[in-house]
Amino acid sequence: MKSNKLYDEQRIKVAQEAINGTKLSFLARKYSVSPSTITNWVKFYKERFGEQATPSVNERIEDAKRVQELETKMDTAIKLLGEKDLEIELLRELLKKTNPAYKTDLK
Repeated sequence: MKSNKLYDEQRIKVAQEAINGTKLSFLARKYSVSPSTITNWVKFYKERFGEQATPSVNERIEDAKRVQELETKMDTAIKLLGEKDLEIELLRELLKKTNPAYKTDLK
């Protein structure tokens, strides 16, 4: 019976992800089930939990703001990473070049 309870918890988790807006095709691949199975789990979940099953408008707005903020941070981080990579490449090129002023004749 323990495994059955765990399986039910997994179904609920997948249904919650679907209700929160994750695409069914993505969830189907992730959990190796068909999209129609997930649709059935969502129907069952909504029947069982009612209005509590769907997130409120405020929760969705907060989630959207958070996603937008995270995307902005990620774009900034990617830009900085690109700049640092370019800087490292330039410094490596400078190291390869020799400066005649610092050359010493060891003969």
